[in-house]
Amino acid sequence: MRAYTGHYELQTYGRGLENLVVTDTRVAEIDGNRGRLLYRGYPVEQLAEACSFEEVAYLVLHGELPGRDEAAAWTEELKRWRKPPAEAFAALARIPSNAHPLAIYRTMLTIAACHIPEAERTDLEAQWRRPARILSWSAALAAGAIRHLHGEQPLPARDELGFAANFLAQALGREPDEDQARAFEVSMIVQAEHGLHAAAFAALIVISTGADLGSAVLAGMGALSGIRHGGANQLAFENLARLHDPGHARRWAREKLAQRYRFPGFGHRIYKCPDPRVRVLEPYAKRLLETNDLSDRWHTYAALREEVEGALSEKGIYANVDGITGLIYHPLGLPASAFPIPFCLAIETGWMAHCLEYLPSGKMIEPGAVCLLD
Repeated sequence: MRAYTGHYELQTYGRGLENLVVTDTRVAEIDGNRGRLLYRGYPVEQLAEACSFEEVAYLVLHGELPGRDEAAAWTEELKRWRKPPAEAFAALARIPSNAHPLAIYRTMLTIAACHIPEAERTDLEAQWRRPARILSWSAALAAGAIRHLHGEQPLPARDELGFAANFLAQALGREPDEDQARAFEVSMIVQAEHGLHAAAFAALIVISTGADLGSAVLAGMGALSGIRHGGANQLAFENLARLHDPGHARRWAREKLAQRYRFPGFGHRIYKCPDPRVRVLEPYAKRLLETNDLSDRWHTYAALREEVEGALSEKGIYANVDGITGLIYHPLGLPASAFPIPFCLAIETGWMAHCLEYLPSGKMIEPGAVCLLD
């Protein structure tokens, strides 16, 4: 870390901007020492138990849980935008099926963004009309990107289904049962917001320039494509899938620990204690695996977690949310290469909330750099 006293106020800084505060927020509170995550003051555990994703998205964006009339209006607004422009789906014909799903998804959303009504308007009132459109278009396009991996055509929305269940139906070509839909919905709830991580900050920088909200979301998606950021859930599951049983997991973990290997799905820049999102999701993952005759995979995960945390918890390294979500996505039938997509779909809610919170009085973000030349 360095301290600098030139044209700027005294501050410490590092190459990753660790501990540098760029703004204040009311969207979420993350306590990495006590393992607490609150959206607008509500513990994520409480929201996961009692709310739908639609309600949580409204809370994150607007600051309060919706009342009955607000919830009905918000749900109808989300359903109204479930059919993105046909031009976005037409692009699939020119995209290789072996392209990364997140790149396919981002490309389609870029094309859809060219058809956003009021695209030239970036006043605050126009920006606030965009979150429902972006969320619903994103869900349909994400499902289409997943189907493209298997050479399958996009499917129409099912308006009788909620947001999470409809996404699964469009992505998988079948209606999920109640347990499947709820497990996936809870995974989206606990990943809907997580402060100013790299992708959220990228979105915030773009919105600060006077760009529209869709452009900010696309910037966040670009940041999320980095393997250090959005791809850890895929890597964590692929590691686990190579392990045959709990004994194999323990031997492999000990070997890798001796090599000082950095385990995908373990450790977090903020949490130095158990990740609260893992606590919420583990029971859902265990149940899904058991009902799909995949109990061995759960026991293998538990053995791997015990070995890694047993060796590294004194350093503040525990299983994180990326290590558990694949154990929900896999039994649902989502391909491992597509695991970053539902993470992106959920967390863009938080990106938009931070952008809309910043807009009324925020300046364009232009940090300085210290020249080290003599």
